[in-house]
Formats: sequence, C-alpha cells, structure tokens
Amino acid sequence: MYKILRSNCALALLITFSGCQAKTICGIGKDSIQQQERLPFERDTIVTICNLVFFIQVPQKGIPVKGDLLLLPGWDFSNRKWCDSTDVCKTALQKGFRVIAPQMGRSVYATRYYPQTRDDFRKFPTLPQLDSALEWLKANGGLFTQKNLVLGLSTGARGVALLCQCKPDWFHAAAALSGDYNQASMPNDNLMRLTYGPFSLNKKLWTDTDNPQTDAGKLKTPIYLGHGMKDKVVPFGQTKDFAGVLQKKNPDASAIVLNLNKNAGHNFGYWRSELPAIWQFFEKHAE
Repeated sequence: MYKILRSNCALALLITFSGCQAKTICGIGKDSIQQQERLPFERDTIVTICNLVFFIQVPQKGIPVKGDLLLLPGWDFSNRKWCDSTDVCKTALQKGFRVIAPQMGRSVYATRYYPQTRDDFRKFPTLPQLDSALEWLKANGGLFTQKNLVLGLSTGARGVALLCQCKPDWFHAAAALSGDYNQASMPNDNLMRLTYGPFSLNKKLWTDTDNPQTDAGKLKTPIYLGHGMKDKVVPFGQTKDFAGVLQKKNPDASAIVLNLNKNAGHNFGYWRSELPAIWQFFEKHAE
C-alpha cells in the first residue's frame, strides 16, 4: 500500500539562472497534509510536486539508506514502467537507494514551449519544472543529500543528459540508454518537430537549444552510454557521436563509458541486459 500525498504546486515566482534557464520556485499547496505527516519519506509514497507526480520507494527497515536513484522513463511511459519491466527498482532498494520516479508523460525535456509547439504537448513537464521539483524534494523531503544517481531510457536518456548539464554537481553517476542527443542531425524527427517547429524554419533553435551534443562541454557527471545497433526507433549513431564529443571534452576518459550492442534493438530485453554493467559503473563512481 502506498501513501498518496495530494497537493497542488504553488508557483511563487520565476528566477533566471544558468543551466536550466527559467526555474520555477514552487511549494506545496494549501490542500496538502501537515508537514509532520508528510516528511521525511519513510515509506512508499505518491506525491505531486510542481504539478509533477512522483512515485517514491524506500528501502526496507534495517537497510541503511545510501542515496537516491532518479529514474526517467521513455516517451509516454508510466513512471512505474522501469520498476514493472526490470529489476532495477528491486536492486536499488536492496542496495540502499531510494527510487524516485517522476511521471514525465510525453515530455522531451524542453526548457520551454514555443508558439509553434503543438498544443497538447504543452501540458507535459519541462526540464525546469523537473529541476524545481528535485530541488524541492531535497530542501523539504531530505532526498538527494547523499549519493545521487540517475538512469533513463530513450527520451528519458535525453533527459539524463540535459539534467546533468544543467545540474553539473548534483549526480555522482548517470546512465543513459538508447537516447537521442542531437536533434539537428534528425531533422525529420516528429517529437522534435512538434516541440520546436519544423527544422527548416527553426534551425538555430534545433541546434543551439536543448541540444545535449551542442552543450557537451557542460556535462561533468560520469556517464554510462548504451545503445542497440539494431535500434529502429533511435539511430545508435546518436549515442556513438555523443560519446565521441564527450570524450573529447572530458579529460577523464574513465568517466565516459560507451557500450554498443550489435544485436540489440529498442526494447526492455536490451535495457534489462545493461543493468549489471550500469550497477558496476554506479558503484565505481558513487562510492
């Protein structure tokens, strides 16, 4: 049984800062329950922060908490998809990591939406919204104060890269599977087109905004990158090229690991197969 915390996010103001651009400062709305009932997170919880729903799991009593694992789902996947389709949540809890899983819906982790953004895309979380919620959880929930890890797949892998770039000192280690990192090299991509408008009319926006490869120099977090070479959804060249740029920008080659699986596609069979290597990477960089 999960404890459900229902709250509206009170949007206080907007401030400008480097990385994630406009950051929403948010709090818990008046309909939330009292703080002493809400915090700290001592059992599995569903909570809404900044209009973003989080599924939070905590290790069983007796297992010391080492840190937190943020799980970013694929496009239109549930925030429980990682847990339901792999053993990553079970393993994390056994190792002493809380699991923090936001409901991102059809988000592409844009820093903002534009007049040309399709209307039904506007309701999904932005990168600053996610960032603000994480900051709130740290300040008010005691999360993300020890060893911070992040793992994402597909669009969530893109989110991993963008989040690490805007929060360079936040995560001890990251892993991204089957992601897209340079939308300018895929000018016909529908998700990017519906967010940023047609490439032919918005080339600078596609190249310079929310483009992980363009901003590769901002990524300081040790990161494991994986991709299946038979992926028919996202070309594996997206990960290969991104890793190459990162390795040129980062003097510590051991902080960037690239694994291309010649037989894998874009599915949970492949993503499950990567988890042992990812845990080894996490343990190396988060000790």
